[in-house]
Amino acid sequence: MKKSFEYIAFLAFFLLLFSEQVISQDHHYWNQLFGSRSALMGGAVVGGVRDTSAGFYNPGALGFINQPSLSVSANAYQLERLSVENGVGTGVPLDSDQITVIPLLVSGTLIFERFPEHAFGYSLLTKNQSTTDLSGRSEKNLDIISEVNHSDGRVYFQGEENFIGQLISSNKVTELWAGLSWAHKLRPHVSMGATAFFALRNQSQNKTLTARAVNGNTIASADKIDYVDFWNIRALLKWGIVADLEELKLGLTITTPSRNLFGQGTVARERSFNNVYDPEQGQFVGELVSNRQENLDTTYKTPFSIAAGFELALTPKTNIAGSVEWFNKQREYDVITPGAHSFLRNIIVDELIEFDEIAEEERALIKVKDAAERVVNFAVAIEHSINKTTKGYLSFRTDHETNPNIEENSLGLTNWDIYHFTVGGAFRRKRSELALGFTYSFGRPQEDFIQFANFSKITEGNLFGDNKRTAANYDAFSVIVGYTYFFDIK
Repeated sequence: MKKSFEYIAFLAFFLLLFSEQVISQDHHYWNQLFGSRSALMGGAVVGGVRDTSAGFYNPGALGFINQPSLSVSANAYQLERLSVENGVGTGVPLDSDQITVIPLLVSGTLIFERFPEHAFGYSLLTKNQSTTDLSGRSEKNLDIISEVNHSDGRVYFQGEENFIGQLISSNKVTELWAGLSWAHKLRPHVSMGATAFFALRNQSQNKTLTARAVNGNTIASADKIDYVDFWNIRALLKWGIVADLEELKLGLTITTPSRNLFGQGTVARERSFNNVYDPEQGQFVGELVSNRQENLDTTYKTPFSIAAGFELALTPKTNIAGSVEWFNKQREYDVITPGAHSFLRNIIVDELIEFDEIAEEERALIKVKDAAERVVNFAVAIEHSINKTTKGYLSFRTDHETNPNIEENSLGLTNWDIYHFTVGGAFRRKRSELALGFTYSFGRPQEDFIQFANFSKITEGNLFGDNKRTAANYDAFSVIVGYTYFFDIK
């Protein structure tokens, strides 16, 4: 009975420790854009897109493209900065500065003389790419642990301990989409089309949190290790319709919920503490929960969305455009579901307790979940023809976060909305066009970001401290470079 009670108590304690989230920049739908003009317009092209990026924004618009072309565009350089004040304790901030090269889109259109009312296209785009590396360390001398008069006659933890607390966190997301498009003119001013996409997502999250209290040759320690790495392939369909009324262009795009195909992943979790004195037993004790499972099936889902947009010619030289997209809620689901191989070990008596495979609360130790809230994003843009070969652009778009703040193991911890301002130009030559733009992005300051640890408030019973809420800030600067080549029509 006593062992059963201890087992239940330790299990409840470690379930609490395992109920954490890991930071990553993946709970946003409009963080990156595709296509030269579309990127300069901030994505406000659902109604007015007339280039190869139509396969993504509105496949119906491909029906109005009468010249084969190849487009290659990229955020040539992107500088992202994430700052968490007091991330692991007062006066210990966490900063992540990343410079990345992000290829956004390679796409093209194909026109066949035998099918003059039909258009075809292909797209290969980077839907999401983000890297966040955070690290912090706190080292100080203070009396954390009470003096221990051991049953062996020795005295341990006399005076101050040398405390060392450290966090290392790395998070990466890369998602590639490949699509084939078709469009057909229903009427001279109306066209509809569809794109079938296959999406490959690679995501990894790794967080190591350690705490050490050193006194002489005695060390009290605690560790938390979280590791998730997976890939997944899913399919989805975009359907769009466009009306071209000369000075006014209108568009509607529907994106289906994704269909999971297959994938594999690895998940690992470890929680431990050691050299905590138990006066009832008269000795130092410790506990360890550790598990790693590989080649597990994975699931990743994206929800239904609907977008609408317009583009209006105010003057022969100036256009204004706007787009809005509503994303449905994605209900909570399991990304990775482990088998039963976890264990709880009493370090002193070296007792190994294997978990029951069918006990859901035990499987939850390393199960990974995800979900998404409903959001609405919008974009507005101005396009102005400076002369016959040069156009200028100014745009703004929102990118609201979708994180539902799942209390169990989940993907991501970003709670800030991001706002993007873009300015740039396009320079046309006889058979090509070069686009150049600059984007500044910033996140709405988050004042309730939960610390990874609180090494400034550590206690004998909790070497990680009681986590408090702090502030986090995000901003980024991007250089957009795009190139489009126009083929001759034979």
